[in-house]
Order: sequence, then structure tokens, then C-alpha cells
Amino acid sequence: MLLAAWAALTGILIIAGTGVVHSSTVGAFDRHVTSLVVAHRTPALNTAMKAITWLGSWVALVTTAVLMVVLAVRGRLVWLAVVLAVAAWAGEASAVALAKHVVQRERPPKNIWLKSAHGWSWPSGHTATAVLVFAVLAIVLTQVYSSRLSTVLSWIAAVATMAAVGFSRVELGVHWTTDVLASFALVSIWLLVIVRLFADYLREAQPRDARS
Repeated sequence: MLLAAWAALTGILIIAGTGVVHSSTVGAFDRHVTSLVVAHRTPALNTAMKAITWLGSWVALVTTAVLMVVLAVRGRLVWLAVVLAVAAWAGEASAVALAKHVVQRERPPKNIWLKSAHGWSWPSGHTATAVLVFAVLAIVLTQVYSSRLSTVLSWIAAVATMAAVGFSRVELGVHWTTDVLASFALVSIWLLVIVRLFADYLREAQPRDARS
């Protein structure tokens, strides 16, 4: 079931990307937004976005993985959650890589880049990683700290960070807006599928005192 969901989502991502590449309307929208964002750059904003974009890099991914393993070793998090997080990452990374290879969308012009970038544009790998990392962190925090306040604050912080990383990719000139939106949609739906399929197993894996 999980593999079928991954294949369907990856297929939709590729079909959507192909449509975007051949759509003059979407192309015009992307160019307009990029022009608007680039026109409002400031030195302070550029510096901030160069720092924020790292939150969608392998550094954030590895840091999250280490945190989850430490929590699992200490008994604060079930190992099934770690396994599912790895599966989520594998699905996200492979879908992004495959879509980039098949769609082969060109990035924005290099003369507006404020940071180096590699590979094709569709979808945004940094945004996909950020959505995965910070959604997983929010889920983990709601498991470790089960109060309503911690849940709300965790998700507010997670969504704000995802949005900031997505914006950074456009502001830095290395992605189109629709690349970013595609990554948001892909990873959000992928994580929802995983949670829906394995929620009961995760509840059963919790210690009895945590379930009461």
C-alpha cells in the first residue's frame, strides 16, 4: 500500500511538472513572482535567506535523525517512529530525484542567483527536505510533550520554518515558486499517507502508561 501511494504521488508530481514546463501561463506566473521578489531584495534579507535555506539541507536532516535516535534510545520515542521517518525520507528523496530527472525543468537565470545550485529545478529539494524535517519534528514533539500548547506551538513553528525555507529558494533566485509549491504538496500528502497507514501501529507501540 505504501509503495503504491509513493508511485502514485511520484507519477502525479512528474505529470504536473511536465505540464508546468509546457504551460506559458504558469511560466509567466513564475517569472512575475521571481521578478517581484528579486526587485525587493535587501542586503539584510539576502543574508537572512542564505542562513535560513540551510534548514532545508542535509544538516537539518542529519540533526533530526540524531535527535530521534537519542529519544528512541532513552525510551521517549518508539523505534517504529524512527523507522517510519527513514521511510518517509527515502520516499521523499527518491520522488524528488526521479521527478527532477524526468521533468528536467530549467532553473531561473543564473544572473539572479545568490547561491550556487545543482541539478534541475522541479521540484525544490530544499523545500521538500524542510517540510519533511519540520513536520516530523512537530510530530515527535507532540509525542514527547503531549500538551495542547506544545502541539500548537510546534506546528506553528514548523509551518513558519517550512514557509521561510520555501521563500528563501525563490528569494535566492534558484527556484521558481511552483517548484516550491510542488514540494509542499508532495511531502505533505506523503506524510499524511504514512501517518494514516501506521497511526494504529504507533499507538500500539506506545508504552501502556503513555496510552492511558
